[in-house]
Amino acid sequence: MKKTLVILLGLLLATSMFADFTWGQLNFYEGIGVSNPYGGETYNLTYFEIEGGGRTGCLNFYYFFDINNVFGVRDELKESVAPGDYFLKVNPRFSLNTISGKNLAIGPVKEWYLATLYLGWASGGYSGDTYYAGIGTDLDIPLFNMFSLNFYKRMENTNSQNTAGDWEVKFEDAGWVVAINWFTVVKKFSEKFNLSYQGWSDFGLSNTYAEDNNMDWSTGIPVPCGTATEFQMFNGFFWNYDKWSLSTSVKFHNNFLYTDLETHDAISPWIGLHRRF
Repeated sequence: MKKTLVILLGLLLATSMFADFTWGQLNFYEGIGVSNPYGGETYNLTYFEIEGGGRTGCLNFYYFFDINNVFGVRDELKESVAPGDYFLKVNPRFSLNTISGKNLAIGPVKEWYLATLYLGWASGGYSGDTYYAGIGTDLDIPLFNMFSLNFYKRMENTNSQNTAGDWEVKFEDAGWVVAINWFTVVKKFSEKFNLSYQGWSDFGLSNTYAEDNNMDWSTGIPVPCGTATEFQMFNGFFWNYDKWSLSTSVKFHNNFLYTDLETHDAISPWIGLHRRF
């Protein structure tokens, strides 16, 4: 897992150096009443994030890397969240318009992509990888500066240890995901000062693997609690001045991580401090 993380971050840095257009920022977030991935009570979470993206040729890419509890403090309601736990997302999309050399726009669809996505995480002594591949689009939606819609096939990497003590890597069919991302400037007050609205929404469906195998990690007892669907959504308002931003946002979770545990349905408010570079 760590080797994969180093390789991916190295590729991102190399790609960013030669891209036609790049952007990046540092984010600091504090959330209240966050959905608990282990099935215990909701908890408060502080994390630091490196986020960025860009475009070079046919490649449109986005990434972020989160480090939990950067001040080394654990929430008493969730002993499993340890300083240094991380979450990584890498989202390369390859433009079919550019590759084909043709204008493939139709209706609201401005551009088509072969879309891929990698998620890697380590938390509470556990780690995992999830892979996505499918079709992506950029849409022309009134009032939005950017709006993308992506449809992915999802594959879950389930590491298991056999009787000989060797680790086996298995990829399980984990259904489909519809992913939406958006950004728009709500109000421009001056050349350096504006209010923007941005967010994302993921809807997972037909995850029969999770439906049959999920359990309550807070007890360690195999209690059936899996679901075939999951919904997550982030809505954020950002007050931007020059290279600095303050944000207030809210996250919605339903059947978080494809389980129907009580605390996997949560609405959590967040505040953030951001610095672009």
